Amino acid sequence: MATKLTTIQKCAWGFAALFLGVYLLDYVPGIMDANGLMFGLFHMTKIVDIGHLAVGALAVVAALSSARVARIYFYLLGVWYSIDVIAYFISHLHTISLTTNVLVNLPHILILGAAFWIATKVDRTPAAEAVPA
Repeated sequence: MATKLTTIQKCAWGFAALFLGVYLLDYVPGIMDANGLMFGLFHMTKIVDIGHLAVGALAVVAALSSARVARIYFYLLGVWYSIDVIAYFISHLHTISLTTNVLVNLPHILILGAAFWIATKVDRTPAAEAVPA
């Protein structure tokens, strides 16, 4: 008998579609320019491709597992993308303009914010958050 998906598991399916979609965009003609930049902004390498594929596959695993596994996925995703944003931002401070640096990091900033919000708020009941006296 099929079990009902929780909201956080549905969010994991959404993130799976997002990351696997980004992975697949690398192979759509016209998306990548001659310099290997997606939409002229994002430098995509094989390791970045593998990262998007792995994070998307983990989202599928989380969505198929349980709400608890999905919550862990979102916490880990938030931590991973926080490290990614900080490392990229600092390493590119003197190589690209501040505006470009922020714009290139913006999708990852939005993803890490959404991941932490989902991990902390989705499918949490007020009774579950209350500390017993």
